[in-house]
Amino acid sequence: MPKKQRAFELDALRGLAVICMIFHHLIFDFRYLLELDIFAFQDTTWFYYGIRPIFIMIFVLVSGVCCQFSRNNYVRSAKLLGVSLGFSVVMAIASQISNMEMYIFFNVLHLLTVGTFLYAVISSIENHFLRKFEGNEERRHLVVMRVHAIYLLLTVVLIFADEYIRLFGQNVTGYWLLPLGFLPQQCVGMGDYLPILPWLGVFFGGVVLGRIAYSSRASLFPQANKTVRKVATPFAFTGRYALWVYIFHQPILLAILFGFRYLGIW
Repeated sequence: MPKKQRAFELDALRGLAVICMIFHHLIFDFRYLLELDIFAFQDTTWFYYGIRPIFIMIFVLVSGVCCQFSRNNYVRSAKLLGVSLGFSVVMAIASQISNMEMYIFFNVLHLLTVGTFLYAVISSIENHFLRKFEGNEERRHLVVMRVHAIYLLLTVVLIFADEYIRLFGQNVTGYWLLPLGFLPQQCVGMGDYLPILPWLGVFFGGVVLGRIAYSSRASLFPQANKTVRKVATPFAFTGRYALWVYIFHQPILLAILFGFRYLGIW
């Protein structure tokens, strides 16, 4: 995407969410991998069900918005698929070697893969009808509005379908429904997990926001002053390279933390 088209506020929001996730993983490493009795708030209800979902929601929502900016969401989803599957394999190997259960079957990378691919499919169908009605602005507008409605319906259905997990997820024994949010009764330990229900609904909520607020594929704040842009720069940089930061931050954190332990610092 050309640099002039980037919406710095989206990069900054995504970067902020990534930094919060890095902090979350850092305190997890301290508490559960290094087994230091600190950061007990991570196990509290207010953090797990209050604070944590906020930065996950920001990251997933912004990712949905950014589909509007991508030149080819099929390619984008293919890259995400390769990275997410590779991540799962690496964590499975790490779990076997370390004798610790840190498996990643379905997390935010897998979720974004599914969401981005579905967006690409729906966009292809939409573009087919837009080309079919070339020159008929009334019909083209109707097509766009109907697609808006489809995404909005998906948002509402997927978010509220999460309630059915509590009703029907009690007797699940296999792993086939795990991506949807149905955990088997004897599930192995996972290092991270983010199911389709309700989070794909949040992703499509971002898609709706992107199609309406960013239809011109440009920043909503093109005249933002230098101070605002300067403050946003580190967050925007992190958000621009969010995928790579997400992939490599944990190995780097673990190398530093266990390196300090080797030196006897903790």
